[in-house]
Amino acid sequence: MSSSNTYNQGQLIRFLLASFLGFLAGHLTNYSVILYAQDVWNQDALAGIGFGLCFGVPLVLGWFAGAWCDSHSPQILAQIAHGSFLIALGLLNLSSQLFGITSVSLFLLAAFFVGVGWSILAPARMSLLGRLAGEKQKKMAVIFNVLVMLGFGSAPPILAFCRSIGSWQMVHITGISLFLIAMSLLIGIKTEGQGKTSSAWDRILRGVSYAKNHSLLRQTLLFSVVIYCSMGPVQVMMPRYAKGVLLLGEMERGFFLGALALALLLGGGTSLKLAKPFGYGKLILTSGLLCGLGLLGIGLSSQLWLSICLLLVSGFGAGASISLLVAILQSEVSQEYRGRLMSLYTITSQVVPAFAGFLSGIILVKVSIPTAVVSAGIILTLIVIFTTIRLKTLRNYTL
Repeated sequence: MSSSNTYNQGQLIRFLLASFLGFLAGHLTNYSVILYAQDVWNQDALAGIGFGLCFGVPLVLGWFAGAWCDSHSPQILAQIAHGSFLIALGLLNLSSQLFGITSVSLFLLAAFFVGVGWSILAPARMSLLGRLAGEKQKKMAVIFNVLVMLGFGSAPPILAFCRSIGSWQMVHITGISLFLIAMSLLIGIKTEGQGKTSSAWDRILRGVSYAKNHSLLRQTLLFSVVIYCSMGPVQVMMPRYAKGVLLLGEMERGFFLGALALALLLGGGTSLKLAKPFGYGKLILTSGLLCGLGLLGIGLSSQLWLSICLLLVSGFGAGASISLLVAILQSEVSQEYRGRLMSLYTITSQVVPAFAGFLSGIILVKVSIPTAVVSAGIILTLIVIFTTIRLKTLRNYTL
């Protein structure tokens, strides 16, 4: 192996490790917003608003982030995003030490900075992956997405452990430490931007037109909207379900939610092997159906063992589907439009869960926890069935 290949491989390993730590810290921050509002203030609606800010800001900023990733170094943009998360964690820590309207205001401001961080971090990392992966786009995209899902699923038990040995301040310090390590790992990974050829808005419009005129990419993005509809209820409803229906304590709830990590890993880790005999498109759509049916089953269950099994089924479906969606996007997109297309995907992966999480918080105020979860499962299942019928290009996609 040449020294150049060894250097590139070393950069890729550092990037993947930094991605895992960054996404772990990011989701730890998300859960800090949700669980603090639910557990300390007992406000489901405020948890939904906070979650909405965390992933609602990309609805505006995410469009520009994709254009920036094509024009400027995605490594530098990723570091800027990390800085926004550090500000958010500092504000969350300050909020936990104050009271009244001041505390709530700082809490919401922190959620806004989380949204800024996600707006830039996700497309920057996916653009950086495209630059580093070379010809191994599909394989590296799946590995990358498995690490993302591992960070998502590992955050709840880590938060619970931090709470058990310390306080909310321990949670915030842990998040800050993880971000600082991730930032240090990205130092020295230099990637140049492609430069500006026109205004950011013009580049955004050309990126949207590119995705719109590419049938496979368009349908892949559309189905990502569907599958990410499940993330809002999972993040907002499942903590309340674990506490209110299963009657789990702090640590038990953390490990119940952490079971999702195992399911996401199994789904993502086996997706490429399963896709070869089954077909990429068919596996994506079938996995989406499993995700919806699993969520529906959880709402009908009150037994811990059955709820865990159904959570594993739902998580497996989500993990397999999302991993293959990312693999298609990374491998089929032109390098010229990678940042902008990935920003469209990350806007979907952030705005859709935010909107679904906001609605989940409102629904939890109006109806019982089981009814809310069952409703979410039924809606997701019906949408998957409808899109399976309509998205013919994606359904028939294979290698």
